[in-house]
Amino acid sequence: MNYRMLGYLLGIILLIEAALMALPTVVSAIYGEAVWPFLVTMAALIVIAAPFVIFKPKDTGIYAREGFVCVGAAWILMSAFGALPFVISGAIPNYIDAFFETVSGFTTTGSSILRAVEGLPMGILFWRSFTHWVGGMGVLVFMLAIMPSDNGRAMYLLRAEVPGPTKDKLVPKMRQSALILYGIYVILTVIMVVALLFTGMDLYDSLVNSFATAGTGGFSVKNASIAGYNNPAAEWIIAVFMVMFGVNFNIYFLILVKKLKNIVRNEELRIYFIICTAAAAVISINTISSIAGLGIADGIRNAFFQVATIISTTGFSTADYALWPSLSKTVLVLLMITGACAG
Repeated sequence: MNYRMLGYLLGIILLIEAALMALPTVVSAIYGEAVWPFLVTMAALIVIAAPFVIFKPKDTGIYAREGFVCVGAAWILMSAFGALPFVISGAIPNYIDAFFETVSGFTTTGSSILRAVEGLPMGILFWRSFTHWVGGMGVLVFMLAIMPSDNGRAMYLLRAEVPGPTKDKLVPKMRQSALILYGIYVILTVIMVVALLFTGMDLYDSLVNSFATAGTGGFSVKNASIAGYNNPAAEWIIAVFMVMFGVNFNIYFLILVKKLKNIVRNEELRIYFIICTAAAAVISINTISSIAGLGIADGIRNAFFQVATIISTTGFSTADYALWPSLSKTVLVLLMITGACAG
């Protein structure tokens, strides 16, 4: 085990987390909230990480063992420090609760210990949603994108980080692959933010909802989730992007290099869209015919949104599907165990 290189990598990851906290710090300052919960955490991250990154180890070899240990330790450390702003600000006084919330954010699980989020500091809620965005692609992929790799062994980091049956590089160089992945991720997020702005949603809500959608985590700044906005246009946009972020990102790379034939032949993508379309159609027909007063437009929108949020594992909601007919609930349960595309 190359402990020196492992410490160096983990130190860089902690410094990245400190840099990421600059965004919620700015948000807190804009809304006139206390910034010291983030500043204290950033200072702690820098002080702890600095000794490990000042001197780069001579042996920079990374193998499968280091890759898996680095990934596991990175998520634990990021969550441990990421929970501090919640505790220091008093938004979540109990550290265990704050740790749970942060782990849920970085792993894009979306479970929450908070019964009500409205009224919490805007900067804290921004950080809460931002953890989804950071965790959605993986901080190690981000690290590979910004750090030049002097050997081909960095592939072990990506293999330990990225889920799915295949973990290949898009292009020969590891750093270029990571840059492409994050480039696509950022571009899709920006497009979604702009689209939500056109629905009348303000910049803050557009950002936090885009972060949660891109990471497929589902943290919302409304107690009623997306239903709290009462904005059908925003619901359609969020639903479409939930489906899009559930697509294997290799597909978007193929679009960039204009290999459209490979996309058409991709069986996983084809089946994914067929499942989404068929499930939305079945639920639409079932709910519209069974629920009194439910219009066709609302029925189709609610059905498509719930299909998108369930199959992508995002967890947003616009309707109480517990009140839906048994057939619709059965379809949603099947979608839960199906999930979206790998990669």
